[in-house]
Amino acid sequence: MADFYSLSFDLFSPLVKKYSKYFERLETDLRRARINVRKDYWGSFIILVMVLTFISILIVGLPFALLLGNFQFMPMVIFSAVLIGITISSGVLTYFYPAIIAGERQKKIDNTLPFSTIYMSTIARSGFPPQDIFKMISRFKEYGEISTEAQQISRDVETLGLDLPSALTRAINRSPSQYWGELLAGIRTTITLGGDLGQFLAEKTNGFVADYKRRLNEFSNLLSLLIEIYITIVVVGAVFFVVVTSIMLAVGGVPVATVKALNYALVLIGLPILTAAFILLMKGASPLEN
Repeated sequence: MADFYSLSFDLFSPLVKKYSKYFERLETDLRRARINVRKDYWGSFIILVMVLTFISILIVGLPFALLLGNFQFMPMVIFSAVLIGITISSGVLTYFYPAIIAGERQKKIDNTLPFSTIYMSTIARSGFPPQDIFKMISRFKEYGEISTEAQQISRDVETLGLDLPSALTRAINRSPSQYWGELLAGIRTTITLGGDLGQFLAEKTNGFVADYKRRLNEFSNLLSLLIEIYITIVVVGAVFFVVVTSIMLAVGGVPVATVKALNYALVLIGLPILTAAFILLMKGASPLEN
C-alpha cells in the first residue's frame, strides 16, 4: 500500500499543493482514524483512485455501451454521466474514508467509556500511580479502542520518555471522541494540580453511566419505532404488492412474465436489501456495538 501512496504523491503532489486548502481537514481525520499517512500523500491517493476508476470503467464499460447502444448518441451520454458520477463518487468516498473510520472509533470509545472508567476509578482508588492506570487498562482488549488509546499513552511515557501530562496532551489531540478527550483533560488537570484522581474518576463514572442509560433508553424507543416501520412497510407492503399484482394478473391486461419478474425482484432483491438496510441502521444506532 505504501507503494501506491508514493506513486500517487510522485504523480499528483503538485496538484494537491495547488489546492491544499481543500485537503486541510484530512490531517485531523487521518490522525483520529489512526491512519499513518500524511495529508498530502492521502490527497494524492484520492486523485489516483479517481484516475484508476475512470480508466477501469472506460476500458470495461465503453465497448458494452457502444454495442448495446448501437453507437447512438443518447446511450453514450448516459454512459458518460455514469462514468463521471462513479469517478467522482470514488473520490468523495476516499476523501471521507478517514472521517468515517474516525467516526467508527468515536462510537466504539463512547460505548465502552462507562465501563472502562469504572475500572480506571477502581485502580486509582487502589493507590496505583496514574501512569499505571493506562498501562493496566491497555491489557484489557475487551475495552477495544480505549485499550488501544491507553496503550499509546503508556508507550509515549515508557518508550518516548514523555511525562504523563504531555502524553495525555498528545492523546487528546488525536482522540476522535469528545468525551474521551474531556476525560483525559480532566485527568491531566487533576494530576497537575495534585487533586484526588480516584474521586474525579468516580464522579466521571457516574456521569458516563447516566448518559449510557439515557442512550439505551433512546435506542429502545428507536428500536420499537424501527420494528413497527419494518413490519408496516417491508412485510405488509410486500404482501400487499404480491396480492395486488396477483389481482391484476387475474383481471388481465398485464403480461404474466412482467408480474412474475416484479414479484421475484421484490422477494429476491428488494426484501433482502431493505432488511439489510434496517439491520445496518439499528447496528449504527445501537450503543451496545463496540
